[in-house]
Amino acid sequence: MNKLASSLILATSLAASASLANAAQIEKQSHINLNGGTSDLGASFSAKDSGKTFLENFTFKYSGLFALSAATISTALGSDSALDLTNFTLSGNGHSYTGTKSTVGNTQYYTLDLSNLTAGKYTLAVAGTVLGSRGGSFGGNISVSAVPEASTLAMMLGGLAVVGFGAWRRRKSDKASPSNGSGLMPA
Repeated sequence: MNKLASSLILATSLAASASLANAAQIEKQSHINLNGGTSDLGASFSAKDSGKTFLENFTFKYSGLFALSAATISTALGSDSALDLTNFTLSGNGHSYTGTKSTVGNTQYYTLDLSNLTAGKYTLAVAGTVLGSRGGSFGGNISVSAVPEASTLAMMLGGLAVVGFGAWRRRKSDKASPSNGSGLMPA
């Protein structure tokens, strides 16, 4: 009886490990180079990945306040090439932001628009499941732009106020002085 019980336990363990191996998550880490403030991102999966979940992490650093706009898209081509995108998240500096998902027909996409992000290291993560019998793919883009710091903005507003005050004084002095209609002052 002991031999039968140990054989049953061994068979169950092997079956469980086989199902875990087939359902294993595919994880990949990539660094994004933001030359000119933009970069593309994406991944492709093959037939051997069918039925597996995936997590693609794209990391980047930014040194200053910035705004970010990112999107990813996947189009299913029947049952041959298809993904189910389940998450699109930006995390960094103790914060996490989740994108908005939309589906139109066989196309699903996520968008993410953020502003006033602080300098630091960030990770843009795309997660999902490979549904296609031959795999699937997704592609996307990320764009970042600098946001002026508060002191820069204050200096700019101060400069505009000085220019505005100067224009106001000039207009006031032009109204106070008589003119002969030609725009010239009388002699």
